[in-house]
Amino acid sequence: MKNQSLLTKLIVFASIVSIIPVIVVGVFSYMQSSKHIQEKVNHEKTQVIRQIQSNIEQVLVTVHHSVSKTTDSPLMESVIRSPLLAEDFSIYRELRQELSNLRSYDTKVDEVILLNLQEDWIVDYTGISRLGDHPDKELFLSYLDLEHNSTWILLNNADFEEPILLGHCPYTISLVKKLPPKLSEKYGLAFTNIPTCSLAEMINVDELSDEVMITDEDYTIIVHRDPNLIGQSLVDTHYIESLEGFSERSGQFDVLNHEEFYTVTYHKSDFNDWNYISFNSIDVLTQESKNIGWITFLMITFIVLTCILYIFIISRKLYSPVNKLVAYIEEHLPEQTVKKRNEIEIIEDHISELFSSKSHLEKELREHSQQMKTIFINQLFTGDYKRSEIQEKLLDFELSDLVQSWERMVVCTIHIDNLDKLNYQSHDLERISFAVKNIVEETVPVEKRLPTVWTDKVLILLLGFSVEEIQADQLFNVTEKVQTNIHETLNICVSIGVSRKFADIKAANKGYKEGIDALKHRMTLGTGVIVHFSALYSEKQAAVFDYPKRTEEELLIAIKLGEEDKAKQQLKIWIEKVFKKAQSPQEYQIFMMELLNNLLMLKQESQISFEQLNIYHVSLYEELLQLNMRMEVEQWFLTRLIQPLIQIFQKRKESQFHNLSEKIIDMIHQRYDEEITLEECAAELHYNANYLSSVFKQETNYTFSEYLSMFRFKMAKKWLVETSMTVKEIADQLQYKNSQNFIRSFKKQEEMTPGQYRKKYQKIS
Repeated sequence: MKNQSLLTKLIVFASIVSIIPVIVVGVFSYMQSSKHIQEKVNHEKTQVIRQIQSNIEQVLVTVHHSVSKTTDSPLMESVIRSPLLAEDFSIYRELRQELSNLRSYDTKVDEVILLNLQEDWIVDYTGISRLGDHPDKELFLSYLDLEHNSTWILLNNADFEEPILLGHCPYTISLVKKLPPKLSEKYGLAFTNIPTCSLAEMINVDELSDEVMITDEDYTIIVHRDPNLIGQSLVDTHYIESLEGFSERSGQFDVLNHEEFYTVTYHKSDFNDWNYISFNSIDVLTQESKNIGWITFLMITFIVLTCILYIFIISRKLYSPVNKLVAYIEEHLPEQTVKKRNEIEIIEDHISELFSSKSHLEKELREHSQQMKTIFINQLFTGDYKRSEIQEKLLDFELSDLVQSWERMVVCTIHIDNLDKLNYQSHDLERISFAVKNIVEETVPVEKRLPTVWTDKVLILLLGFSVEEIQADQLFNVTEKVQTNIHETLNICVSIGVSRKFADIKAANKGYKEGIDALKHRMTLGTGVIVHFSALYSEKQAAVFDYPKRTEEELLIAIKLGEEDKAKQQLKIWIEKVFKKAQSPQEYQIFMMELLNNLLMLKQESQISFEQLNIYHVSLYEELLQLNMRMEVEQWFLTRLIQPLIQIFQKRKESQFHNLSEKIIDMIHQRYDEEITLEECAAELHYNANYLSSVFKQETNYTFSEYLSMFRFKMAKKWLVETSMTVKEIADQLQYKNSQNFIRSFKKQEEMTPGQYRKKYQKIS
């Protein structure tokens, strides 16, 4: 009979079992990856818009502070009260110098315009002129009606008859400040103009495909890469139809525009209520997800087709022996195949006939008696047999009389110390285990033990004694002899856990657990020990010990500071305190888990991923609980977590030092002509002055005062050559108490006076 139903079932079943999981996993993977990609992209867009805001506001804040400092200066108080006639030329020159300092690449300032209604003058890039003769007088004076004394506004260059910008940018963002700042009656204005083109360049990132813009608090576009859109309301453009989506100070929402969906990312500034907005095409954002979807579909299709091919080939091969067996049965036992049945039924009938003989089954069982005995003894220790079942098994394996001859029994658990650390191959480990088992069985007489079995890398030995032998301390002699023979024969150190004595063989399971529990005390006792459970858990009060919290805190501080030597020292102290106090494996395991938890909390709070620590797809808790030796625990904490964490904190510390030094240098370059001190810098940066001093010295090899003096000296030489400032003016500008101190300091460094230096290098230039 050549019935192919079994082959068909194999193919169908294997196809269902293999193909459905592939499809489910593929669909799930695509959905999860698409979700994660979308979340990541949205997060990146939020970070980009925040970065753009940070860059723009850094410029605006710098300009605001610089202008406020200039308008509040004594020079400005003098200028605002002066008619700026010909005899006031020196004041005007100082004013132009002060205003030119505001123009730099960092501030993006293109021009500063000052006007005074009371004294009738205006100062701009063309020079000084009378305000009454200026064609834009009325337009300028209209800004005296602004609500606030200091306001950021958008100006159109085309509204002015005389351009207010030097370049070709049609719009400017202007900081308008009313003057004088300290009087309630305002009769002057200061316009600090930043071309919108400069700000547009800051939001035009080359690799950024977003449509980015900045609007004021009324959602009027003030910065955009397209100048034609500046000055228009956001609602009047093609980007959005209403402002309902901007309900929070920051967020994201989707809009439909020209049959295409966009994601709008926005953030409202706390500095001046400007809105930073980007529009991103959802089709562009999800392009990667679509690519993953197609790749997933192609991979699933390929895997499914491959599975079907392999299933068919393998099913044919698997079915071939069955087909041959059925053919053999049909040929030799035709009476069993008269009825048309499938292959399984035919084989089942034939197997039933083969094993119907009771004598044959008993012979099979006797051949496997030794193996069954080993399984029984193993389950005697690890399972939960009923007393009746144990007695029945003992009778079956002819062990009942032997067990009944013992008045007391103990379970010994033998473990090879540090076997996993030795450089053995897998077959060598099997040979060592076999050798240890043979040595134990040769050392202990057959009438004093049951056959030994290996379970979870522990050799289990059940010993039996009479009461007299127990009193004569025969148990101690046997365990000592076993340990000595193993060491002398194989040069291997073993530890032995000894359970309490018991009289009922059913307690062997409990004895095994006690032996395993006794072995756990190698953590504090070391290797090569014989540990009696009864000695460890005698009738004594349990002591309660405090966790060494202070030592742990010092360890965590040393890790954060990147001090590896101190961290090693604190870990060693922690280990000594824990294993000195802990009285049971459960106690020191609790302490170990608490330290591990706190280290993982430090990792989480410091935003350190497991990948940075080279930890992938493993359970640290399971690894730690598998350690049996005190030195192993210390080394594990050190290499697995502490040293990787220290390396990360050290790198962060070096980066922080560099950034702090750069900020201090920038402060010196911006404020070298003031009475600037390290304490003032520390207060602005929110750091301790002594800490900043050491950081600056480490990064630049100069102290703060040395670097400040060097830079001032550099500026002095520049002014001597490039300007007509007097020596006294330079000394005053650089905060020298008098010009003589400056001349002495200059001569000491250049071996010539400032006047000689000027004559020498002005001739050269």
